[in-house]
Amino acid sequence: MTHGSSPVRRLAGLRRLGAGSGPTMAQVVDHLADRSTPLGVILMAALAMVPSPGLPLGVLTGLAIAWLAGAALWGRPGGLPETLSRRTLPRPILEAALRRLVPLMRRVERRTRSRLAPLAQGRGAMVAQAAIVLQGLVLAVPLPFGNIAPALAILLLAAGLLWRDGLGVLLGHALGVASVGVILGLGWSALVLAT
Repeated sequence: MTHGSSPVRRLAGLRRLGAGSGPTMAQVVDHLADRSTPLGVILMAALAMVPSPGLPLGVLTGLAIAWLAGAALWGRPGGLPETLSRRTLPRPILEAALRRLVPLMRRVERRTRSRLAPLAQGRGAMVAQAAIVLQGLVLAVPLPFGNIAPALAILLLAAGLLWRDGLGVLLGHALGVASVGVILGLGWSALVLAT
């Protein structure tokens, strides 16, 4: 991929990474690195929505998202910690995520434009990055059916930052508030059922 390739082509190029079993998380982050943190965060959020029995994908991707967004927020974008870097993303899970994500991102890429700029740049971008960190931590909470809402909020926030579309950021913030409510509700239900 060339440095100036579109984000969607960059995502589609992930299919060629890694050995037969799948790429490591470090290979994925390195492949997406020149397209900035939001693209890596978008992929991790999409992966979190793929059913993965026996693999704590929400925990892994949530921590990776929080790490990447936090590093970008503090001006130190880069790789993942060693414990996350060496984890392999099983090829069937990566393929399932890309099958849904690539067509979705093509549609998003066509519809986004620069609007509500203060939400996607400067301090607005910093607030959005902080919200992504929070949603990544929410995503890491191992609750059944708890991945979808925070992952969608992360997707919207990161896409808004990637394409400088403040409307996406605004929608991501709204869904982020709702996702915290969903997680609190699921957590409360689990607590009540456990007693």
